[in-house]
Amino acid sequence: MIHLLDYKTDNIVAFLDNQLQDTVHLRNMDLEETFRFEWPVNDTKAQYIVGRNRVVIPDDKTGYREFIINELDKDADSVIAYCSASFLDLKKQRIISPTTLTGQTVNTAANWVLSGTEWQLGVTDYSGIRQITFEYMNAYDAILQVKETFGCEISFRIEIDGNEIVKRYVDLVTRLGKFDGKEITFGKDLSGIRRKVNYEDLVTSLVCIGPEKEDGTRLTVTVENEAARQRWCRNNGKHLVAIYEPESSDQTMTIQRLTSLGLTELNKRLMGAIEYEVEQVTLDSILGLEHEKALFADILRIKDLHYVPPLYLEARITEVKRTLLNDSEKTYKLGGFVEYTQDQIMNVN
Repeated sequence: MIHLLDYKTDNIVAFLDNQLQDTVHLRNMDLEETFRFEWPVNDTKAQYIVGRNRVVIPDDKTGYREFIINELDKDADSVIAYCSASFLDLKKQRIISPTTLTGQTVNTAANWVLSGTEWQLGVTDYSGIRQITFEYMNAYDAILQVKETFGCEISFRIEIDGNEIVKRYVDLVTRLGKFDGKEITFGKDLSGIRRKVNYEDLVTSLVCIGPEKEDGTRLTVTVENEAARQRWCRNNGKHLVAIYEPESSDQTMTIQRLTSLGLTELNKRLMGAIEYEVEQVTLDSILGLEHEKALFADILRIKDLHYVPPLYLEARITEVKRTLLNDSEKTYKLGGFVEYTQDQIMNVN
């Protein structure tokens, strides 16, 4: 069942249930989140499927997800509604003027950005004190700049009391998801899944350039991965190198902070070319999660037997695509890989 809410008042105007068709919810770590559904055009409830009305659907992780109807496709039989995540409306709720905030925590900076919008700060993790500079931008882009400046991950959620949305929260935490120590093996347990590899953006070294300071200077630091150089580079021994500029306006950024950001980015580029796609019915049966579901942003361990020696990876569920009509049709994509040696895995265990 999904709820339709009036776009002006948030009052529930209709419940859609047994005549629903083609209900597809997509969510990924790049903050792409969409929902579409189909409903008989001659049913009386179709009058409420109009542009800008809100749609609330159930979700395993946060309880509910909220969307806004942005596009309608009607024919003689049905209406298809294409919806985008309601948090994107932050783009239209406040325009930030050029401002520099000093001595900020993630809480103070986020509260400043969200002031005057429908959203408020939810769960946070302390991420130090920073300076942050905003150019002309909307509140959505500004809260993403807070996320980047403080090295957080972001999630949007709603809170419902009865049949009413009472809060809309923005969480800024060190890491979304959880790790329960589960391990699966590609080529054995997961022989039936799809594995994609793209080496186009692979590098083994990054020249990291910090934000420009008031005097026009910029910090630079080079980060490298020797094991990756030996695996991927030619016999001349030279690294595959690229430039990396963190999305941050923190003029007080230190070499240590820039190095940390660079190493994180380098790890993404080393392993981000590998992507696994797996159906829920397969993943749940392997992990024994029939009652404890694998959720968005959760962390798994994978041993890939296609490498010699075997490649040990820590992977995250970076995308979930599901239909509300049949939970077994849910599919996951795994990404955000961190590589470990066999010795490291043994020491952890």
